[in-house]
Amino acid sequence: MFYDDFTTHEAKREARENPEIQELIDLKNKLISDHPQLRATQDEIDRLMSTTLDPRVRLDILFMLIAEKLDEMKGMFGEVVSLLEPAVRD
Repeated sequence: MFYDDFTTHEAKREARENPEIQELIDLKNKLISDHPQLRATQDEIDRLMSTTLDPRVRLDILFMLIAEKLDEMKGMFGEVVSLLEPAVRD
């Protein structure tokens, strides 16, 4: 017999979280609330993480995302340096 209590997977998962995990989730939610520009990045992380349960693959995904963001920052830093070089020479 098929039974569905219509509780979402996320609601079931959150109900089982230990206090330390729940505290981290609350901190993440506060960070995103305080800095809404991070929402898109968190949505991307959530989307990619939802594709696997394997902890090694999940870590690989996180490292890939971190590397991409670091490359973005490196590129931006390079642009700032190139803009400042003429001012430093003077």
